[in-house]
Amino acid sequence: MPVNFKIAPIPQIQPVMSSLSQHPKMLHFAQALAQLGLLFMIWLIGTAIQKWLQLPISGGVIGLLLLLAALLLGVFKLQWIKRGTDLILAELMLFFIPCLVGLIKYQHLFVTQGWQLIVSVVTGTVCVMAVTAYAVHLGFKLEARLKQNSQGRKNRHPSGSKMAQGE
Repeated sequence: MPVNFKIAPIPQIQPVMSSLSQHPKMLHFAQALAQLGLLFMIWLIGTAIQKWLQLPISGGVIGLLLLLAALLLGVFKLQWIKRGTDLILAELMLFFIPCLVGLIKYQHLFVTQGWQLIVSVVTGTVCVMAVTAYAVHLGFKLEARLKQNSQGRKNRHPSGSKMAQGE
C-alpha cells in the first residue's frame, strides 16, 4: 500500500513593519524603544566628551546640552525623541525607588539625624519641583515657538513673501 505524504506549504513570514502596523501599540512601543536608544546614545556621547575633556560637569548634562543644540539647530526633529521622552516622563516615579531603598538601608542614620535629613530632602524636593516646572514651562514655550516657526515656513512662498491666503 503506497503512503501519500503531503507537504504543507511553508507560511510566509510577514515583514516586521507590516506586522507592527497591524498592532499600533507594538509600533508605538517599538518607536519609543528606538527613541530611548537614541537618547541613550546621546548620553553616551556626553559621557565620552566629559571623560575626554575631564570636565567637572556630568556626562548627562553635556548630553542634554548636545540634544538641545541639535534640536535648536534643526539637526534633530522633536518627533525623533518625543515618544521616548514621554515614556520616561510617564515612568518618572520609578527613578525615586532607589532613594527609598537607601532610607531603609540606613535606618540607624535616619533615627539619629532624621530631622536634618527631612529638612534637606523636603528642601531638595521643592527645589527640584520648582526647577522642573520651570523647565517644562520653557520646553512647552520652545515647542510652541518651533511649531509656529515651522508653520510660518510652510505658509511662505519660495521667494520669501507670504502667500496670499483668502485675500
